[in-house]
Amino acid sequence: MPEARPVKRITCDNPSPMTLQGTNTYVLRGEDGSEAIIVDPGPADHPEHLAQVRAAVGGRRVTQILVTHRHTDHTGAAAEFGEAFAAPVRGHDVAQCRAVDASPAAPLTDGEVMELGSLRVQVLHTPGHTSDSVSLWLRDETGAQEEAMITGDTILGEGTTMLDHPDGTLTDYLNSLERLRRYTAARLLPAHGPEQESVAAVAERYLNHRLQRLDQVRGLLREADPGQEELSAATLGEMIYGQRSGLPAGVTTKIAAAQLDHLQRLGELDRR
Repeated sequence: MPEARPVKRITCDNPSPMTLQGTNTYVLRGEDGSEAIIVDPGPADHPEHLAQVRAAVGGRRVTQILVTHRHTDHTGAAAEFGEAFAAPVRGHDVAQCRAVDASPAAPLTDGEVMELGSLRVQVLHTPGHTSDSVSLWLRDETGAQEEAMITGDTILGEGTTMLDHPDGTLTDYLNSLERLRRYTAARLLPAHGPEQESVAAVAERYLNHRLQRLDQVRGLLREADPGQEELSAATLGEMIYGQRSGLPAGVTTKIAAAQLDHLQRLGELDRR
C-alpha cells in the first residue's frame, strides 16, 4: 500500500535464501493517529529494525503485536517489542502469546476482528506452511482504501513457500489457498518479498503449481519399479527438485514428504 495509507511496511535487514530480502514487519495505523497494531516483529538482535518500527508507529499507542506464525524470523523480537511498546503479543499458537501487565494475550482465533478506527483487521486461520499460520484481511469500512491481505509465509511476494512438514501439511495448505483465492479485491502484503496487486491471483498460481507437482509425484510413483522399495521422500525430493532448485536437501525432503502425506490422506498411496 502507498505510504499515505494506514499500513506501513518495514523490511528487516535479515536477507537469506529463505527470507528473501528480509522479514516484512507491518504497522497498521488508525486514521485518528492514536493507536497502532504491529504485525511480525521479525528476528532477534536487530535494534535498528526496532528503531525503524518505532518511527513508523510515531506517537501512537500500540494495542497489540501479532505474529503470523511461530518461526523465529517472525517472532524472535516479539518479547523485545512487547516490552518496548508495552503491548501484548498474540499468535494463533498459545505458546507465542505474551501478556503485558493487565493486558491479556489470548490466542488469535479464526474470524476474530480488530478495529483501528475504520480499518478492520480480520484473522483468517490459514494453516499449511505451519499449523498455526494466520493471514490478516484488512478492509476500510468507509471504502476509501483498497482491501489487503497480510499472508505471513503462506504466500510470498516472489517464488513459492515451503511447508514445515509434518507440522504443516499440504492438505491444509491447499485448503488455505482455496480460501485466499476468494479474496479477489485484496492486495497481497507478504512477510517476505514485494507486495503484489492481487492475493487471489497469486493464490491461484500457487494452487495450480502445487497440483502440478502432485501430478508429477503421481507419475514418478507409477513409473517406480514395483520390485524395488517404495520411493522415499528424500529420493522423490531429489528427483523432482534436484540441485538446480538451489534448495537444501532437507527442504526438498520436507516438500516431498508433505506431498506423499497428502496422497495418503486421499487414499491414493499405500504406505508400507
